[in-house]
Amino acid sequence: MKKRIQIYITGNVQRIGFRVQAAENAVKFNIFGKAMYIDDGILIDAEGEPEPLNQFLAWCRKGPENCTIDTFAIHEMQPINYSCFEIIHGVVSSESIIDKFPVNSPVS
Repeated sequence: MKKRIQIYITGNVQRIGFRVQAAENAVKFNIFGKAMYIDDGILIDAEGEPEPLNQFLAWCRKGPENCTIDTFAIHEMQPINYSCFEIIHGVVSSESIIDKFPVNSPVS
């Protein structure tokens, strides 16, 4: 049964290839969804089978080699049957998601 999660990540995560590498790993793990910059970090919306989703999540916790993660929060969502994984270009305001994530979630 598919699961869907939103992953909120802050730190040194913008302009270092995080979204591109997330998309590459999503394809590797058969995960669908999207990755986008938000004003203070990155938001990844990911959907897939539980085990591959956990593997993708493990990669996201580490990120690319040159990143530093300060905040890592996960919010479970209802699956919406994404058909691909895409990178959203530009910056999206985090105001629309801030109530879904604890602001000071420690990296775990």
